[in-house]
Amino acid sequence: MHRRSYLAGLGVGAATLAGCAGAPTDPGNAVDDRSAMDDVLQLGTGFSEPRWATTAIPTDSVGVVARFESRDALRWLVDDRESTPEAVVDFLDATDFDSAAILYLQSVGPNGCYRELAVEDVTIDDDAITATASAVDTSEEGIMCTQAITYPSAFVRVTGEDLPAATRVTLTNGWGTTAEVDADTPVIDPDSLAGGIQPDGDPPAVPAALDCATDGFERHPEYVDDSVAYGTVTNDSGNPTFALRAHTPGDAGDDLTVGQGDEIEFRLVNVSSEYLTTGNKHKYNLQLQTEAGWEEIRGTTGDADRLLYTDIGIGQRPGEGFTWSFELTEDGLLAGHPHEDDLTICPDLQPGRYRFAYWGVPDGHLAVQFDYTG
Repeated sequence: MHRRSYLAGLGVGAATLAGCAGAPTDPGNAVDDRSAMDDVLQLGTGFSEPRWATTAIPTDSVGVVARFESRDALRWLVDDRESTPEAVVDFLDATDFDSAAILYLQSVGPNGCYRELAVEDVTIDDDAITATASAVDTSEEGIMCTQAITYPSAFVRVTGEDLPAATRVTLTNGWGTTAEVDADTPVIDPDSLAGGIQPDGDPPAVPAALDCATDGFERHPEYVDDSVAYGTVTNDSGNPTFALRAHTPGDAGDDLTVGQGDEIEFRLVNVSSEYLTTGNKHKYNLQLQTEAGWEEIRGTTGDADRLLYTDIGIGQRPGEGFTWSFELTEDGLLAGHPHEDDLTICPDLQPGRYRFAYWGVPDGHLAVQFDYTG
C-alpha cells in the first residue's frame, strides 16, 4: 500500500474524487472567536503515496500545505464538478475569495483509522496566517484498523481583510512527528527527484569550436545562454517552480556518463503548489561545451530561421511536466522532433560534456548536463 504516484501533484485523497477511501465529512470543529478559521472540510484519506511523501520512512514526513486565493487556482486539484462530492462543491462555492483563502492540508497516519486532521489555532497577524493541525485516529474503542499508511487531508477556509502573504502550519503526523510547513515550500522537494543535474569532475574532452563541412549548413538558433539555471528554476519570490533532472536508465548510480547507443532521459516537473504553464515540449537546445563555449549541435541545410515552434501554453499541474528520452546516436537525438526531417547533427557526436536546456519554463531557462564518451 506504500507506493509512489508520479502523476499526482499532492495526492489529494478524496479531494480528487477518484474513488479513494473516506468521503468528506462534517469536521465538527468549533470556531474560536479569536480564530481566523471560518470552516474546515475533512476530505478523508488516500492510500496511494502522494508525491510529497518522498522519504523511505513515512514517520519522517509530516505533510504538505498549499494555499489558494481563487477558485481558478484550485482547478488542478478539484476541476471536475461531475465527479466532485457535493460537500466539496458547496464548500468552494461558499468561499468568497475576495476576503478569504483556502488552505489545503495533508498529513500521514500509520493505519486506516487516521482519517481526519484536527485543525486548531488558526490566526492572522501582520506577518502570516498560522495554524496547527494533527492527523487523528477517529476510530471507536475496540475497532480494528486497516494496516495501511493513510494520508488524511482537509480544506480550511481562512477569512480576513488584507490577508498576509505568508502561511505557516505546524503539522503533526500520526506517529507524533511535528514540523512547521510553509505554504511557499514546494510541494515536491526538488532534492527528492530521481536523476542528476551534472556529472562530477571534468568533462571527458573539450573539443574545438564546432565546424560543419556541409555546404549551406546553419546551426539551430541558440535560445539559452550561460544565465540558464541548472536543475531548478525559481520565481521572483525565490520559490522553486520547475525542476529538471537527467537519468540514465539501467545506471543506479546515475553518474550521467553515456556512450554511443546508450539511452538518456530528461524529466521536467512542476514542483510548486500551483498550476503553471510551459511552452511546448520541443523548446530545447542540445549543446556541447567547446573551446568557444556552449554550442548547439543541431542544424539544417535549409533556412534556420524557418525552424519555428508553436507559441502555445501547456498547463502543468503540480507533479506534472514533460519527459524526453533519447538514444545517443545522431539519428536518435533527432527522433520525434517536429523538425526531424530538416535537422541534422554536424559534425558527428564527439566525446565531451553536453547540455540539454529547456527554454519553455515561465521563469527563465533550465538545463542539465551529461558526459558522452563516444
